[in-house]
Amino acid sequence: MTGKTLLELQLTGSLNILRDRLASVTDQEWIAREIPGTSLPGFTFWHAARIIDWGIHCAIQGVPEVADRPQWSGLHATELAYGAGISQQEADSVAHSVNPTDMVGYIAEVRQAALGWFGDLSDQDLDRAPDLEAHQRVKPRYLTPEVWSEVRDLAGLPTWQILARPCVSHIRVHAGEIDIVLQSLRAKKTE
Repeated sequence: MTGKTLLELQLTGSLNILRDRLASVTDQEWIAREIPGTSLPGFTFWHAARIIDWGIHCAIQGVPEVADRPQWSGLHATELAYGAGISQQEADSVAHSVNPTDMVGYIAEVRQAALGWFGDLSDQDLDRAPDLEAHQRVKPRYLTPEVWSEVRDLAGLPTWQILARPCVSHIRVHAGEIDIVLQSLRAKKTE
């Protein structure tokens, strides 16, 4: 197995994690704050999908994100970036304005674009460090201190690390968060 094969499996896994969990979440669970101080599940799903889209398209390639397509304007990607460095009120507004059905379609398009791009990569492409800061200039909010401070440590890193960190490891952290919140909500329903 090569490093590229492993990264592709992990990226596919990130997308599958979101798709599979999304298939079982109810509209009520989507906007339920089960644990004080945590994000609403709807925001967490949105953020995880946005991170993959942002990481692959904006951060690495410097090309428009899937969320920039007209059919996804309701995702508020221009105003709310990809969820890093935004307020709790803004995060909650995402869960109340984006629904699970929209996320299913968005994740499917992100999957198609991401895996299509990934299939053409070479090991040299994976070792190349993209100009992360320059790529962020496409949206003014991406370089605000609140947002940039969340990702600036990725600047200068090779493509494979941007894939492995925000697009893979970060997604697993949020999947665990989603699991805990949904398990707690569902346990209360059976009591």
